[in-house]
Amino acid sequence: MMGINMDKKKLGMEFFGVMVIVMVAHSGDQHPMLTGLTAGLMYTMAMGISGGHLNPAITIGLMATKKMDAQEGGQYIAAQILGAVAAFLMADIVLGESIANAAETGGAIELWQDMAAMTFAGFILMIVWITTLDDNKTGFAMGGFAVGMIYWMLESSGFTAWNPGAHLAQGIWTSIMATELTIDLATFWMFWIFPTVGILLGIVLWEWFEAEEEAKTDVVEADE
Repeated sequence: MMGINMDKKKLGMEFFGVMVIVMVAHSGDQHPMLTGLTAGLMYTMAMGISGGHLNPAITIGLMATKKMDAQEGGQYIAAQILGAVAAFLMADIVLGESIANAAETGGAIELWQDMAAMTFAGFILMIVWITTLDDNKTGFAMGGFAVGMIYWMLESSGFTAWNPGAHLAQGIWTSIMATELTIDLATFWMFWIFPTVGILLGIVLWEWFEAEEEAKTDVVEADE
């Protein structure tokens, strides 16, 4: 029974955290600083409960590197997408905000630039996440602040194609409201693949650095 309750807490935190971040990002003046502060708060809250993923790309990256069970990861992704859908529902129906169709590109001129930018965004997000929040390396408050700063930076750049769950949820919501498919299937795939590739690169790089550090420690201990 305790395990079930803990799972509910984790999934509920992933749902709530994503819902709040996406709702703030798509409400009112949509100020990047406010989105960043909100993201920082949500990651600080979520890290001690669910691990603070709040992004399917992070969850997929951890699943791909065997750091998370596939079944649990699937539940996380579902909770994240549902949280984003709930955010668009609140912003549209309750707050009366106009929700645009999900982006067809990341905003760059060339397709390869979109791919590179999505990969870079995922990489930067993962490096900050894994070096601050993972295992509470710097304290959840400081780690949450660091991730929030990355959100602020990405939002300020006008590039918001780094969260595949929010992108899919936006497409789902606008499709429901328009009673027709508004997702561009020709480019939809890249919103999932390239942020996740960036996440994986971040994990691989960090593990390489950790392995190097452990090797140096072993050499020092052997010399002693």
